[in-house]
Amino acid sequence: MTLVPNIIWLMALGTVALDIALVVKIVALLHHPSRVRIQKGGDKYGLLVIFMLSTLALVGTLWLQYGAGLAPCVFCWYQRIFMYPIPLLSLVAMMKGKTLSDVSDYILALSFFGFAFALYQHLLQVLPSGALIPCDAANDCAVRSVFEFGFVTLPWMAVTMFTAIFIIALVARKKFS
Repeated sequence: MTLVPNIIWLMALGTVALDIALVVKIVALLHHPSRVRIQKGGDKYGLLVIFMLSTLALVGTLWLQYGAGLAPCVFCWYQRIFMYPIPLLSLVAMMKGKTLSDVSDYILALSFFGFAFALYQHLLQVLPSGALIPCDAANDCAVRSVFEFGFVTLPWMAVTMFTAIFIIALVARKKFS
């Protein structure tokens, strides 16, 4: 195997690991003592984790485009529009000594809309042709260039990242209980 398929396979494996971690975190949030511990950890490390995840997503998309030669489609660009401000926003917040709850509403909005575009594109790629309205006449958004473990596509990687960021920001909100 060459380097590009190995890196894409590692990205897919990381996505599956993050999917599992998200399920565990959601189940833990349903248990009150665990929710309190998660909220305390989110207050302390949430902004850093969001910065790291969103930076990883940013670097990953740029590597896929310039390193692996996968040109982004229309929906990929929309997902980038919503992902790329998150590392900058979280970095500036950390540098200014802000907490995640101070910027959580912005991160929630960005991750929600990015999630919506990513999920729609993932469904375009896994559902039968014609099940959804494609993004353009060329239908390049529905072309599945990555398909690992029977469900991990490039948009699914974005769905996972946006979901993780959304949940971390939601838990950090002052009003969440």
